[in-house]
Amino acid sequence: MSVGRVVSGSLGVCSSPERDGATWVVQPGDTLGAIARQVQAQGVPGTTAEVVRTLARLNGIADPDRIEVGRVLTLPRVPAPPPRPADPVVVAAPQRSLSIGESFRAPERQTLLRDQLLRLTRGWSAALPTGPARTPDGTPLFRQGDPAWRTERLGTAADGPTLAHAGCAVTACAMALSRMDGTVVTPDALLRHLRASGGFQGPLLDWSVAGSAIPGKPRAAAGDLDCGGVDRELDAGRPVLLRVVHDVGGQPRQHWICLTSRDARTGRYTAADPATGHATFLTRADGTLASASGEPVQYASDGRMVTFGTGPAATS
Repeated sequence: MSVGRVVSGSLGVCSSPERDGATWVVQPGDTLGAIARQVQAQGVPGTTAEVVRTLARLNGIADPDRIEVGRVLTLPRVPAPPPRPADPVVVAAPQRSLSIGESFRAPERQTLLRDQLLRLTRGWSAALPTGPARTPDGTPLFRQGDPAWRTERLGTAADGPTLAHAGCAVTACAMALSRMDGTVVTPDALLRHLRASGGFQGPLLDWSVAGSAIPGKPRAAAGDLDCGGVDRELDAGRPVLLRVVHDVGGQPRQHWICLTSRDARTGRYTAADPATGHATFLTRADGTLASASGEPVQYASDGRMVTFGTGPAATS
């Protein structure tokens, strides 16, 4: 996809730059056989040939000997381990009646009670809901290819591409709104709000509607990159969405990430990346932003950003 100017919305075919969870981005030299052996090592059952056939079927690949560099492949799921049977609780009948004090002081009874308490604690801990991972500043980290919403489609009529394929703008926006509101707005929840509110122009996200998904209704506005403005927004605690490009098979690919904070001392910016569901880091040079040295995926800003003002969102 060519790198063009996007004024009122955003689509962008956003591929995951690295393997994470249930996807794999094809790199030069990759083969389905090599990928199959990797997923076998992660616990996917079957012979290499069987896993190759499964990969081809899941991704509609007619010729398993030819895969396109930069393509995002869906990987087979790793089977969940069988549930561990509950430990039986066996209480031996005492040879004589014990007083309450004697019962708790008896070594075997203390061991039994301790083991029962540990089992209960483990059960309660496993049942507690775990929220999304977060950046150090508290921004939730979402991945557009998360199985919970990856197949949801863009567009008012849900007839556009999927979140996994082109949902970087929606996913980045969901992370920014979650940070501003203090509650979690997942990509699929934001997508439902945008559909109900006419928040798409075809498959393109209408930024003027996006902010109305949270109570404060911040005014989301797209504009040209202004590094000084980025610094002011981040210092005020407001995330900034940044459009970047990265290389996929020798071609530039557009992508949106969510800048969440900056370190004025080191000049390093923290960003939440919807492609991977992890944080990535950028630095500023010559009036632009680009990935810090050593980052696994190298991004460069292409001159567009989205800010979230304090006023009400404009109507489309």
